[in-house]
Amino acid sequence: MIATDFTLEETFLCQAIRHKDALDGPFLQELFEALGEKKAYSLCKQHDMASICADNLERCGIPSSSVWADQKRLVESTLSEYMLELDSIAENFEANNIRVIALKNSGIARGIYPFLASCPMGDVDVLVQKKNFFVAHKLLLTLGYEFKFRSHLETNELKTAFSNGGSEYCKKLTSGKSLWLELQWRPISGRWIQPDQEPDGKDLFDRSISIPGTNVRLLCAEDNLLQVCLHTAKHTYIRAPGFRLHTDVDRI
Repeated sequence: MIATDFTLEETFLCQAIRHKDALDGPFLQELFEALGEKKAYSLCKQHDMASICADNLERCGIPSSSVWADQKRLVESTLSEYMLELDSIAENFEANNIRVIALKNSGIARGIYPFLASCPMGDVDVLVQKKNFFVAHKLLLTLGYEFKFRSHLETNELKTAFSNGGSEYCKKLTSGKSLWLELQWRPISGRWIQPDQEPDGKDLFDRSISIPGTNVRLLCAEDNLLQVCLHTAKHTYIRAPGFRLHTDVDRI
């Protein structure tokens, strides 16, 4: 085995989560066998990256049991439904003269990295301009979304949500799965950035780029990279969402 300064588990995670063009199949197989499939799967589940590893194992031709394929299919089907819903929201918003930017993994999956199994996400995050926030809120309600926060620490009060930079919604999709959506006018929560450092929403939209085949937009490359770095730093500071979160930076 190649000597590194990392543990076997850490080295495996780094290899199992790599971008497709940077995969080292023989090394990944060596690590997979040294760790043992059961431990490898448990580790990937713990870090919310089982579908990513499953995709890479399959791509490298590494034999594995069906639990990996099941994880890949589950994430692919879920994200396919999420992306269709995102397109539908963007189309509805566009018809009402509201541009929408998909943030973080939502934008990466829709416009940058086409391997859905390698882009697992727990919700969809979208950005609108501040002036359009309340109209966007009403449109989401007409599309069947319920305005409510997941955290019991948040108040389901729209003016408070607006002052904090965004609100949350939930909708049951045709498959029966629930989609959580975050509607934001601030790309970074005010708790994590000083007012004089906060980017102007209009500037972000002026620099944003279109995604062919959809009304969804992306932050420009520099804005996108900065936003996901700050998002990753925020989550790492307050809780441990798993090693998977760092793929946002890697994919961009």
